[in-house]
Amino acid sequence: MENDFLKNLIPPTLSLIVSSGLAILVGIFIEKFKNRKRRISYRIFTQNLKPNISSNLGGNLRITLNEREIENLKSARIVLENENNIDLENVEVQFVLSPGAVFQGNEGYVQNSLSWLQWTSQHNDLFNDVLREFEALPLNENGLKDIPHNLQNKINYVNRNQFFLIPVFNRKEKANFNFLYENPLDGSEATISISLVHKSVSLIEKNDEDKLEKKRILKSVVVGTVVAVILVSILSYYYPNHRIYIIVASIIGWSYSVVGYSILELIKRLKAFFR
Repeated sequence: MENDFLKNLIPPTLSLIVSSGLAILVGIFIEKFKNRKRRISYRIFTQNLKPNISSNLGGNLRITLNEREIENLKSARIVLENENNIDLENVEVQFVLSPGAVFQGNEGYVQNSLSWLQWTSQHNDLFNDVLREFEALPLNENGLKDIPHNLQNKINYVNRNQFFLIPVFNRKEKANFNFLYENPLDGSEATISISLVHKSVSLIEKNDEDKLEKKRILKSVVVGTVVAVILVSILSYYYPNHRIYIIVASIIGWSYSVVGYSILELIKRLKAFFR
């Protein structure tokens, strides 16, 4: 009787061992892949500095910058986060405004160390070259400067583009950028976009993190289910007399993964609550 019991126990036990081994191998592969594919997330917060209110509430509002009145001035706060388990070096970040918009002010700093961030040397040199070229232009009879087409293109470029360098971006650290910018003269709303110049690093909007996490979980479930079905089919073929035991053991093993994920999710939420 005991021998029959042991014989019946061997196939499902083997199924659980093999399933666990495959799960470990898949987990190691995923972690290795995650370490190779690095990500930086970002969030953008914008605000109009001149609200649209009725003159009956206190008169008209005016915004001036360097003694010049600006109709449509906006501020933007952009937060970048290194979500990897490794530190990154010399991360170059480009901020671009839509055509017609103009940067009026900027600053950047690393949150944990409060280290101020500077433009890249290339962007700083380009800005100074354009400024010197503009200042060297003579005034016409009306007291204005006739700007050549080539120089105007350079001015438009530096007005719409900002290149910052993060020398050291530690793991789980955040970099903050604040901008003032003016909407186009035609009254349209300016947009600001971001890009990275760094090998093997992708940029993703923070709002999409939950969607990506759900996709990763779904992929893991699909892969695990496919592996389990293949494994159960193979074992059932070689051990037809113990097919029921194999199927039951596989279902139990699959349920363990659900329980394990639930426990990890609970721990994650508790840590976030007491943080």
